[in-house]
Amino acid sequence: MKRRFLLLPFTFLFLSGCALGSILPSTSTTSSTTITENSASDIGTFVYGEDYIANHLGNEYWIEYSYQTKRNGSLADAITLTSARNAEGYYFKSNDGTESLFIKEGTAYAVYMPNEQGVLEKVPEITMNEESVKGYTTSFLSYMTIYEVAKDDLTPDGEEVIAGRSCAKYVFHSSFLTSAIDLHYSIDKKTGVCLRYKSVVLSGKDTGAFEFLCTMFKDSNVTLPSHA
Repeated sequence: MKRRFLLLPFTFLFLSGCALGSILPSTSTTSSTTITENSASDIGTFVYGEDYIANHLGNEYWIEYSYQTKRNGSLADAITLTSARNAEGYYFKSNDGTESLFIKEGTAYAVYMPNEQGVLEKVPEITMNEESVKGYTTSFLSYMTIYEVAKDDLTPDGEEVIAGRSCAKYVFHSSFLTSAIDLHYSIDKKTGVCLRYKSVVLSGKDTGAFEFLCTMFKDSNVTLPSHA
């Protein structure tokens, strides 16, 4: 109980930080998300986290997220993000108009951005090292491990399938005086990546909600967008 008491205000701050837009997630208008629930499954010991992802995700993926926030009944516009990687390089796109492709050339990466026709075109005389490219294209990692903030207090809640992936479901609840929070997580069992997260926060007369959902997840046969 003491841990939950301490975690509640910290979680409020964490969620507020997410809503500032410093991290983005995604969706595709061409892909659909299928969610199939099975609440009777036995999930077992919680083993997920950053190390689990590092050991199981691999170097090839295409992940799309969509998220929305809601405050006192007002629903914000959806924010979307695509992040992809294969042996050729990295790709990042969001619905704010940001789109970048990074193709490996020797030990550095050439940068491609959309031209006036929307074709990804090489930017002359600009290259980036892999550390910088990773930092730019994997900002979504904060979503992948968002359950870290409450992992020691999560309760198993069955399983479900999201974007064709088998997920373990967990829930967290805490309350103090006039504040309360409910968190729901769905974690890809193969890679440890969080594919769905929903929070509902009550603070006095104010209510807030935040939800993101993975709409596409591939970890093999990934092809990056074509470029000039």
